[in-house]
Amino acid sequence: MFYFRLTVFASALFWVGPAYAASDVDKLKEFGMFGRVAVDCSATYSSNNPHLIYAVSSKGKITRTLEMNPELNGSFHIRNMRMMGPDVLQHDETGRQSELTITVAKIDGKFRSWRSVRADGTILIADGKFPASGNPTVSFEKCKD
Repeated sequence: MFYFRLTVFASALFWVGPAYAASDVDKLKEFGMFGRVAVDCSATYSSNNPHLIYAVSSKGKITRTLEMNPELNGSFHIRNMRMMGPDVLQHDETGRQSELTITVAKIDGKFRSWRSVRADGTILIADGKFPASGNPTVSFEKCKD
C-alpha cells in the first residue's frame, strides 16, 4: 500500500510540475517583466545600459538573460515566482556562484532589484541598494520588443 501511495504521489508531482511553470510565466507576465527590460530600451546594451530578457527556454524553463558586457553576460534559470504585493515580485534563481532569492519592486512603472540574498544568507542588495557602497540599483523600463 505504501508503494502505491508513493507512486501516486510521484505521478502527481510529474503532472503538477508544468502547471507551476505556467503559473510562473503568468506571474512574470502579470508583473510586466516578461520579454526585454533595459535602463534605456532605445540604446544597445552596455555596462551603463544593461538589458535583461525574461523568456521561456526550449526546455520549458524560465530564464533571465543578462546582456551587459562579455564578462557578465549570461542566462540564468529562474523559478518559484511569488507575488509579495501588487508591485513586488520574488523569485529564486540559479546564479553563477550560488542559489539566490531575488525581490524586484515596480516603482513608477520601472523595475528595480530590491533585495537579493544568496542561499548562505549573504545579502547582495537590501532596500534597493548595494550594502557595501550604499549605491541604489538601476531602474529598468519595459521594452516594446
